[in-house]
Amino acid sequence: MPQIAFGLYLIPKDEAGACVQAAVDAGYRHFDGAAFYDNEAAAAAALTPDCFYTSKVWTTDKTFDDAVRSVQRSAKELGRPLDLAPVGALVHWPVPGHHLEQYRALVHCRDELKIVKRCGLSNYTPEDYEELMASGVATGAPPCVNQIEVSPFLYRKECVDYFQSKGLVVQAFKPLQRGAALGNETVGALASKLGVSAAQVLIRWGVQKRLNVCVKSANPGRIRANLDVAGFELSEDDVAALDALTTPAAIDAWRAHYEKRRAGTAAPWGDGPRPAA
Repeated sequence: MPQIAFGLYLIPKDEAGACVQAAVDAGYRHFDGAAFYDNEAAAAAALTPDCFYTSKVWTTDKTFDDAVRSVQRSAKELGRPLDLAPVGALVHWPVPGHHLEQYRALVHCRDELKIVKRCGLSNYTPEDYEELMASGVATGAPPCVNQIEVSPFLYRKECVDYFQSKGLVVQAFKPLQRGAALGNETVGALASKLGVSAAQVLIRWGVQKRLNVCVKSANPGRIRANLDVAGFELSEDDVAALDALTTPAAIDAWRAHYEKRRAGTAAPWGDGPRPAA
């Protein structure tokens, strides 16, 4: 799986095709989507057969049947099964009382419907993962990825280490804090020292942590630059300086967002299940 992915969150439908095309032209072959992003059909038009693609089932698709229908719609909008990547579909958030059935639906889509190659997780804590594994629904189909927010500004080392020790790929979303991190003094100083952009420093930090980094931009120049992080390396001191940027307030803000999403959030289609295609 390519270590740097292009994310589709918050990209409007009418821009998704052009953004994906620019990313494909720049060399990206891993794309991160979701039902909640509401742009899968538009993004699919520019995907090439060798592209990896991941979708996610949203919190409103709470039952087994709802989750299956969501994956079926994603596959239809893409025009092919979700078999383009080591991970085909993820549970977007571990909603209490529902995420086990959602994962069971992903396994059904893999084993019975053959429209998913592998199953994975998003926004799971170690406790959520242990609940899933203890339930037995992942027997024979263990998750191979957990997509969580990771950056120097939200670095939960114990969480990252835990999932990597279990053999899961940890995919880091929001590595640039949606641009807010680019003006940080520490990041800027490292960028000047290394002769690269602030964004490249942050992406390289994730690469050196053995993370799969999910980046996003609508600017063709930045799309290309975000993929170009192999020509330099952060020293141990550089990495340590970036690690130190996480604050208790950032952890508290993450926890509040985690609890909010797990409580359920309306989707672009409303409060109920995603309509069938």
